[in-house]
Amino acid sequence: MFGYVKAYTPELKVRESDYYRAVYCGLCRAMKSRCGFNSTLSLSYDIVFLALVRLAITGASGNIKRMRCPMYPVRGKPALTLVNSDVLDYCAGVAALLTEGKLKDDRLDERGVKRIRARLLLPAARRASKRAGCSDDLRDTIRRYLSELNETENSRPESVDVCADIFGRLLGEIFAYGLPCDRDRRIAYEIGRGAGRFICVADAADDATEDAAAGRYNPVLSLWRDHFDGEKFDDHAKEAIMTALQLDLSVAAMAVELIDTQTGTPPEPLSIVKNIVYLGMPAAAKAVLSGKAKNKRWAQK
Repeated sequence: MFGYVKAYTPELKVRESDYYRAVYCGLCRAMKSRCGFNSTLSLSYDIVFLALVRLAITGASGNIKRMRCPMYPVRGKPALTLVNSDVLDYCAGVAALLTEGKLKDDRLDERGVKRIRARLLLPAARRASKRAGCSDDLRDTIRRYLSELNETENSRPESVDVCADIFGRLLGEIFAYGLPCDRDRRIAYEIGRGAGRFICVADAADDATEDAAAGRYNPVLSLWRDHFDGEKFDDHAKEAIMTALQLDLSVAAMAVELIDTQTGTPPEPLSIVKNIVYLGMPAAAKAVLSGKAKNKRWAQK
């Protein structure tokens, strides 16, 4: 959905890379089964990160099997299937709820092509959200936080922290929801909160040029407009933004280090989570501030 929470693939071991792709494909299959084929269009590595965190915390195990795929009809693709775990189904439902919320927000706030696209896609997103089968309290939580975020943006505060805190708390609740152990919930919440704050600030910094031209509210611009020339921030603002991103990542990193790996569970989920937090997300932050992350496509070097 955002594109800033990805692994730094050059540092992944072969088995970790294979597992990472298998989780992606397994989540795609779960979304298709649970929410309908159209829902798979919203699949992103941000949701894969959610799945990996919950896999690492719960110690859920499964099998990687080559399965049929519309994109690879002859050879198929290896996909993860879990045994006695609903992690992938839960993440599929969350993806559907967040996609619906994002399209509703775009329909109200965007103009031109983006607003038209949101209006066209919203009915399908609503159907996928209804099929997701998520509990009412999870739906209400997501809607409440998204509504709070929208109201805050409409008030246009001269602060980055306010919006980042709301989105951080939203992802914290999503990451922790339904975990049976209080310790695990606290760990998952802090990982989600740190990642959510990071995503909010990185996305705002990445969209600064577009938002400035369109006159849209942008929390990063509200604080650093005097250090923005219409296309990029000056060095002073870049340093301050990078510091904020690093602080948010440190919250997630400290929580990641508290995850206990259970005997007999696959080590790959936790290894990949650490790769994302320590290498992938910092690389995304650098790409954003160097202007290489626009449209959420940037090369890892």
